[in-house]
Amino acid sequence: MKSKKKGWSFFRILLLIINIFAVLCIFCAYGAAFVNPGKNWFFAFFGLAYPIFLIVNLFFIILWLVLWKKYIFLSLCALLIGYNHLNSMLPLKLSSKKISKESLKVISYNVHSLYGNKINKSTPGTRSKVTEFLTNQHADIICIQEFFAMGEDFTQTLLKFTHSIHLSNFFFKNYQDFYNKKKINAIATFSKYPIVRNGTFRLPDRSYFATFVDIVLNSGDTVRVYNLHLESNRFGDEDYTFYSHLTDPGTESSQLTNGSRKMFWKLRKAFIYRAKQVDILKKDIENCPYPVIVCGDFNDTPFSYTYSQLKTNLSDAYKKAGSGILGSTYTGKLPSFRIDYIFYSSFFTANDYRKFEIDLSDHYPIMTTLSINP
Repeated sequence: MKSKKKGWSFFRILLLIINIFAVLCIFCAYGAAFVNPGKNWFFAFFGLAYPIFLIVNLFFIILWLVLWKKYIFLSLCALLIGYNHLNSMLPLKLSSKKISKESLKVISYNVHSLYGNKINKSTPGTRSKVTEFLTNQHADIICIQEFFAMGEDFTQTLLKFTHSIHLSNFFFKNYQDFYNKKKINAIATFSKYPIVRNGTFRLPDRSYFATFVDIVLNSGDTVRVYNLHLESNRFGDEDYTFYSHLTDPGTESSQLTNGSRKMFWKLRKAFIYRAKQVDILKKDIENCPYPVIVCGDFNDTPFSYTYSQLKTNLSDAYKKAGSGILGSTYTGKLPSFRIDYIFYSSFFTANDYRKFEIDLSDHYPIMTTLSINP
């Protein structure tokens, strides 16, 4: 009997140690939202793994509930402290819809250079299908990332596109400055309302990563719309193949080491660049004299420094008006979370939020309707 009790005691202590480790990991994941990866990138990787740590801690809550209830507070308190993270995965809508004299239907969509949903492989008819989809939504503002066209003067391409989607005002900026006027690879914003001012953002010797337009609504109010495409993790076919076969029994240790190291350094580099981009954008948003709408592909999860800094003093349309667990907007394997967002100032209220699960890109388009608060 004594040896049996000792065995159970050892097992309980081991579980308790693992539980404490899981709690420490989830606290490190919380730290990712506040620690700039440019200064310390360690926490950013924990933020990326937050859903895993969440599941482990949920397991311990159930385990202690069944076995030794007095230990349940460890993981339970840890999850309650991170309530905002939970709400980013499973939104709890407490606000009701507001009726206003003017509302804006806003769409954000990374169209993957109009290739379709395959990496670097064009799918026939994608351009016309994307155009048809956007036309049918009757949006007031459309923010597109990776808008690509080649073969005719860009002015003709954009005029045809604006005519199709019934939005006559637009501003675009190529990621790189092309001398070829018959090539577009751009961040593009289309608006029903007049655009009175525009601007761009880039880091030295890097691609443009964001634009803004100031639009004048029918009410006479000016609103600034930011269109973002932040630093990509730049995973290639080789990285995704490695990730897909990560758990294969025949994978050699050298392959695991090399593949993991490559992905690690790509992620680290992307975390650092995005932090620099975010710091620039956050300062501009804070100094903006108008209400703002922030749309785009952040290439980062809701548990990241990118998300938490850009969301400062803004609301997330998904959290306020969305539904469903995770709300993933990226169709790829990593990161298979929500990486496309629409934020807005307190000038607005989100009446709805929708993700369209259409197979036309490696991202899903997202849409919200924003009412002007009385």
